[in-house]
Amino acid sequence: MIASFYPSSPVTTDKKLTSLTPSYQFKAFLAILSILLFFVLYTALVVSLGFLVYYAVIYDMGSVNKLTILMKAGAIAGAAMLFAFTLKFIFKLKNNKPANRIKLEKGDHPDLWAFINQICKETGAPKPRHIYVDPDVNAYVSYSNMWLSLFLPVRKDLTIGMGLVDCLNLSEFKAVISHEFGHFAQRSMKIGSYIISANTVIHGMIYSRDKWDDLLDQWRSSDIRLSAAAWVITPVIWIIRQVLALFYQFLNIMYSQLSREMEFNADKVAVSTSGSDAIISALWKLDNGVAKWNGTVNSAYLASQKENFVKNLYHHNALAISRDSEKQQDLIRNLPSDPRGGKQYFSTSDVSKVSMYASHPPNDKREDNAKFPYVHCEEDARTPWILFGEKDRVQEEMTRLIYEQYINKQPKNFVTTEIFEAFIQAETADEALSKEYADTFKNRFVEIPEKEVLASESQRLGIPDKTVFDKLKDELKLLMQPINELEELMLKAQQIAEGTSKEKAFSVHGLTYNKKNLQQGYEYLVNQREKLYNETFKAWDSSFFSSHYALAVKAGHNQELLKYYEQHRVLVNLYKTISNTKAKIYQKVNDAQAQGEITQGMINALQHTIKQSVAALNEDILNLADHDFVPLPNIETVDELQKAIVDGGSFKLETGNIFENGGFDRIANTLENAVVHCQRVEQKSIGILLKFHKELQEKAKIT
Repeated sequence: MIASFYPSSPVTTDKKLTSLTPSYQFKAFLAILSILLFFVLYTALVVSLGFLVYYAVIYDMGSVNKLTILMKAGAIAGAAMLFAFTLKFIFKLKNNKPANRIKLEKGDHPDLWAFINQICKETGAPKPRHIYVDPDVNAYVSYSNMWLSLFLPVRKDLTIGMGLVDCLNLSEFKAVISHEFGHFAQRSMKIGSYIISANTVIHGMIYSRDKWDDLLDQWRSSDIRLSAAAWVITPVIWIIRQVLALFYQFLNIMYSQLSREMEFNADKVAVSTSGSDAIISALWKLDNGVAKWNGTVNSAYLASQKENFVKNLYHHNALAISRDSEKQQDLIRNLPSDPRGGKQYFSTSDVSKVSMYASHPPNDKREDNAKFPYVHCEEDARTPWILFGEKDRVQEEMTRLIYEQYINKQPKNFVTTEIFEAFIQAETADEALSKEYADTFKNRFVEIPEKEVLASESQRLGIPDKTVFDKLKDELKLLMQPINELEELMLKAQQIAEGTSKEKAFSVHGLTYNKKNLQQGYEYLVNQREKLYNETFKAWDSSFFSSHYALAVKAGHNQELLKYYEQHRVLVNLYKTISNTKAKIYQKVNDAQAQGEITQGMINALQHTIKQSVAALNEDILNLADHDFVPLPNIETVDELQKAIVDGGSFKLETGNIFENGGFDRIANTLENAVVHCQRVEQKSIGILLKFHKELQEKAKIT
C-alpha cells in the first residue's frame, strides 16, 4: 500500500552525494575538541572545589576560640557554597516534553508510519521511537531522553508540524522529513546533545540567578563577622563566570560552524530521496505557510472574544492557503529559470523567517548546495494529509489543544464553517481601500476636523469632483515618500537585528547605525516618522475629510457621516489613553527601580497609583456605552466592542501586593494586549470611514 503514497525517488544519484565533506569532518573534530576541553575544565573545577570543601573540614585550626571557630565555619560554608555553585546546574538538564504535541500511534496511522519507515530505509537512518504532531509550521528530531543520550545510543523522536503538512505537497513533505532523517543518520548529532548539555550548565552558571544567589545575598547582608567568607567567595564567583562566559562563546562558535555543515549535509540527504527542487521549493513555501497559519490562529483568537469557536482550524487554514494558491503559483511561474535546472528560488542571502530554519545557512547558499549537482525527480503534487489515518480526528484534537494552550479558552459554542469564514473575510474586507490611499492610515492617527470646521471648509471647497480626489491622492504620494523611505530603513534594521540580512548597518541623515547601536537607530527612525506624521499631514486630512463631508451634505448623509467621525474620535482617544497609561506605568516603575533604595511606603504608593490608573481605564471603557455606536466588522454591539478591547470587557482589578503575587505582570500583559486590540478596532473604524467615503463618491458618480 505504501507504494501508492510514496513519491518517486531520483532515478540515479551519485553514491558520494551524501558523504561527509572534509570541511564537515574538520568542524566536527573542532566541536568534539571544544566539548572535551569544556568537560576537562568543568571536571577540574568540580574536583578542585570538592577538595577545597574536604580541606576546609579537615585542616587544623590550632587553638580553639571564637575567632578560629568563625574562620573554620566560614571556610567550610564558603567552600561548600562554591562547590554547590558548580553542581546545581547539572540538575537543570531535563528531558524536554512539549505539552503541545499529540502522539501518533502506529495502529491509527499505518500509512504515515510506513512512509516514515520507507524514508528510513532509503536514507539509512534509524527509525524513530515515536512520531508526534504539534500545531505549527515545523519539523524536528529530538532525543527521547537527554540524560541517557550523553552515554547511550538513545532512539530519537520525530515531531511533525501540522501547519507544515498544510502548506507542502507530498514530494516537498518527503524532502523535509528526509532532511530531518539526515540528522537522524548523522553521528555528529550526538555532539549537539553534548553541547546543549554543556550550554545548559554554563548558561546557568553565568546568567541564572536563583535561590543560591538569594542565599549568598542574605549571607553578605548579615553581620560582617559572619559574612566575611561570603565577601571572599563573591569575586571568585565573578571570575569563574567571566572565564565560563568566554568558553560559552567559543563553544557556540564551534558548534554553529558545524551546524551549518550538518544542514548542508541533511539537505543533500533530502536531494538523494526527492531531487534538488523539492527541498528548496519547500523552503520557499514556508514563510507563506507561517503567515497563513498565524492568520488562522489570530482569527480563532479574535472570534473567541465573541465566544465563537470551530471544531477544526486546519480546515480553515487549508481554505486560506487555497485562496492564495493561484497567486503563489503565479509567483513560482514567474521565477527565473536556473541554468543548473528547475527554477531559481533564491537570489540573495536571506535567511528564512520560519523558526525551524531561522538559524540555518542563507537560502541561496542552501539552493546552491542542493543543486550541486542538480538532481531531477518527478513531483507528486498530492497533499501529505493522505498519509494520516482519521485526519479530521487529529485536526480536531489539535484544535482543542490550541484553544486551551494558545488562546486560553474552553470552546463551547461551535459555529459553522460558513460563519467562521465570513468572520475571516470581514476582518480583511477593507484592506483594499486602505491600499488605495498608500496605507497612510495604518501607522498614524488621522485628524478629523470638528463639525464647525468641516462645515466651513466644505463650503469653501465646494462640491468636489474627480480632479479634487485625484489631486489629493497625488499629494498623498508625495507626503508618503519620505515615510516609505524611513519604513524601508526600519525593515532593514529589523532584518539586521534578526540576522536575516547580509547588510550589517544602515545610514540615515548622515548617521550610521550598526548592531552596537541598532536599537538607538531604530528608535530614531520611529521618532522621525512620527514627526513627519504629526507635522505634514494635518492640512491633507482637513481637505480629505472636508471634501467627503461636502459630498455627504449634497447626498443628505452628513449626519450619518458625523456619527462615523465622532465614533472614530472616541476610539482614537481611548487608544491613546490606554497607550499613555501603559507608558506612564512603565516609566514610574523604571524610575522607582533607578532610585536604588526604595521604602515600603514608596512601593505602596506606586501600587496604589497603578491600581488607580487601571480603574480609570475601566471607567473609560464603560463610558463607550454613552456614545451612539456604529457597528464595525465583527463588532456589532457596544458590549462586543468592550470585549474586543480587553478580554471580558474590563481590566481585572488586582489586589494585594502586585509586585509579589504576579499582579503587575498580569496588568502589564493585559495592557500590551489592549493596545494591540485598540489598533485593530481603530483600523476597523478607518475601514468603515473609507467604505462610506467610497459610497459617497459612487453616488456622486466620481469614479
